[in-house]
Amino acid sequence: MVNNDILSEFSSSDINNFKKDFTQMIKVGAEIDRYYGEAQHDLDTLIPKFEKLAEQFNRKYKGIKIKTKKTIEHFKVSVFIKVKDVKEFFAETASKIPGLKSVGRANFNQIDASDIDKFARFLDSLLDKICISYIDPETGTSTIAAVFNRSERMIEIIYNPVEMMNENSAGFKICAFYALKNGFDKKIEIHGGASTFGFSNILDEIEKREWYDKFNPRFLE
Repeated sequence: MVNNDILSEFSSSDINNFKKDFTQMIKVGAEIDRYYGEAQHDLDTLIPKFEKLAEQFNRKYKGIKIKTKKTIEHFKVSVFIKVKDVKEFFAETASKIPGLKSVGRANFNQIDASDIDKFARFLDSLLDKICISYIDPETGTSTIAAVFNRSERMIEIIYNPVEMMNENSAGFKICAFYALKNGFDKKIEIHGGASTFGFSNILDEIEKREWYDKFNPRFLE
């Protein structure tokens, strides 16, 4: 049987190493954003510490980049992958994730993958953004959006933190692929440093729905 997992070329230990580092970074970033919205007093300590850890993460994994930005209401943790354009991104990884259901420019359900003609025309017209949904009997449903960021000259992954922390999601697999494809520096420790933030919150169902509401790709229009 052909293994169609895009991570099949990597060792389980390398994937697990990335999983521990990456999911912890996403989790801590989401929790700092929560604190940011509540104007917690210890942000002056937490944010510089996380920013320093993000720099170490970026040195460890050359194919992926975490970048932070403070806005009026949010502490945004952006994830970039080093791909030259959206077409390459889709062809190299996103199209190879099992359960591809539909694609679109501004929403996840614009064109069904089963409509071969419309799907092919859509792919031919791809420019700088795409929204993709997946449904798989073994791994469930997931969504991912990607946009070419001209200032960074990389693809930005527009993600939902809850999904991104799931190793079976399309977003996690895509990020792991680019993080591991050119090797990484095993000497740099990330997970231990991220664990020292002490966040133990597990999003409940209401909070999960709030995250999904925030993850709305309409701004890509």
